[in-house]
Amino acid sequence: MKAKFQNGTISGISVCVPPKCIDIDDCLEDVFKNDEKLLKRMKKISGLQKRFIADDDISTTDLAYEASINLFNMLDFDKNELDMVIFVTQTPDFFMPSCANYLHKRLNLNQKTIAFDINQACAGYLYGLFTCFSFMKNENIKNILLLCGDTLSKSINPLNVNLAPIFGDGVSASLIQNKKNLSFFELYSDGNGFDRLIIANGAFSKLKKSTNEDIFKIDEYRSLNNLYMDGAEIFNKALELESQGVKNMLEFCGKDKDEIDYFLFHQSNKFLVDNLINDLNLDKEKTPNYLMEKYANLSACSIPALLCQMQKNDFDAILSAFGAGYAYGSAYINFDKNFKTDTISIYKGEKND
Repeated sequence: MKAKFQNGTISGISVCVPPKCIDIDDCLEDVFKNDEKLLKRMKKISGLQKRFIADDDISTTDLAYEASINLFNMLDFDKNELDMVIFVTQTPDFFMPSCANYLHKRLNLNQKTIAFDINQACAGYLYGLFTCFSFMKNENIKNILLLCGDTLSKSINPLNVNLAPIFGDGVSASLIQNKKNLSFFELYSDGNGFDRLIIANGAFSKLKKSTNEDIFKIDEYRSLNNLYMDGAEIFNKALELESQGVKNMLEFCGKDKDEIDYFLFHQSNKFLVDNLINDLNLDKEKTPNYLMEKYANLSACSIPALLCQMQKNDFDAILSAFGAGYAYGSAYINFDKNFKTDTISIYKGEKND
């Protein structure tokens, strides 16, 4: 699906991560079972070093609350001017009600501010922006608070050597405003990949049958209530589809790649982004690829976290992501001279629930 928008601007972004920091080198004994070669190989391929994970008493909405407060303070924005709260996550505090409604309560928003969740993973920031910009076609909607992120570590056995080191936790808060700005989106879904990145049990149905038999191969490090990922298939699909997606987006927005200031890929794997850079023959200076080293894979929060790490304004960029579902796509976004990002903050524990 393609879309072009005239009225949608990202005014600012703030990101909050939990305080517990794990260095991959400290996992040699308990996670890697003293296999130094495996540890070095994972660091080299994925670019991993540190990650921040949430303890049991820190939830997705906890991180979202602090990210939101930091965002309002940074932009000197009156929360009573919000028209909508949209929360993109796959790790909600509760099955019911939505994280957005729970955050609505905690932020003490007024009743004219509507709130709802979107269930999306690594492509969630693109889907969230698309949803916000779509609503901006209504001239009565001026300000939307977009939250994106997860506490995926809670779905992974901490001793699972294949998954535990890869994912970090974090939530971003973005203020989307109805201001004149040109953007392009091209989004896709392919349900045939639904069982390649999945938590099979734990909701209201249990996966009983799948063509992917590996899902049911459980052991002491993974149950059917834990995340399953077909890493090789995800890598190959992401490389193929993100590469083609960027080419399609350049054609759609009528730009040559040399005219684009930055290419911002979902930070899932350093090796994957390096391959995308090579496949598309991109300038490495225009394609930051360093978030994994400090924060690991932050799911839907990774692109906004990357923007916070960059600390830039007045530029254009092509954003690209691939995630569970499969859901994937790209977007061409202009960030104006007033665009602001906060440094990534550590959760301080202001519960107020």
